[in-house]
Amino acid sequence: MSFKRCFKFAGVIAIGGLATLVKVPAQQPTITPTGFTNPIHASSNKCKPEPPATLYLPSANQLTLLDKAYLDAMSILRDDNTCSAFYGGPPAIEALNQLKEQLEPKHFDSAVGVRMTGESMSVISFRYPLMSYRLFGKAELNLNGPFYRVSVSQLHQSIGGFRPNTREARVTILLHELGHLIKKSAQQWVLPGDGDNENLSDENTRRVIAVCGKQIRSLRQVTFEQELLTARLTSQL
Repeated sequence: MSFKRCFKFAGVIAIGGLATLVKVPAQQPTITPTGFTNPIHASSNKCKPEPPATLYLPSANQLTLLDKAYLDAMSILRDDNTCSAFYGGPPAIEALNQLKEQLEPKHFDSAVGVRMTGESMSVISFRYPLMSYRLFGKAELNLNGPFYRVSVSQLHQSIGGFRPNTREARVTILLHELGHLIKKSAQQWVLPGDGDNENLSDENTRRVIAVCGKQIRSLRQVTFEQELLTARLTSQL
């Protein structure tokens, strides 16, 4: 399957909740200040900030499929594991929160799971200075796609080895898109843009499964009620 997206760069640097508009030529990546892209040794910051708080969610019996996928992704990123480390640790939840808030349900080509388009906004986290990510003008979750449905054309397809419209496929889709948002160096994202390139999209999904497969498969051992309770207790600390 293909996670199609259209990249058009020009944007904003947001610091501490305040956004400053920075115009850059189309098709050029947003440039963030050098000081936020160079690694800083952990020993220079002995007091680590707490992970980002969980977004507000309704009671367990009222959770939407997106709420549940968000809970799964957040639970994985919050813990110390290979998947969380791949995205930069628990601070990545901040970008996940933004993505979840931005996603809008839409109907389009059934082969597409999520579509992110428009101008990008580069965000430098004030609370987590080692964390840098971007947001696109639009993020759309396909109501006809593999997050919600298994179409006739998808009967023999999978999302990283998982059947479409399953718990595992949904969290894989979210983690795939999150990889396109988080910057791991001055010039690279956790996952490179794959646009309309279905082969590269599949390769990116394989990268997600390579580091997150164990955590994704173990989700079946945990109920959403348990995840929700843990998330609420953690947010109250």
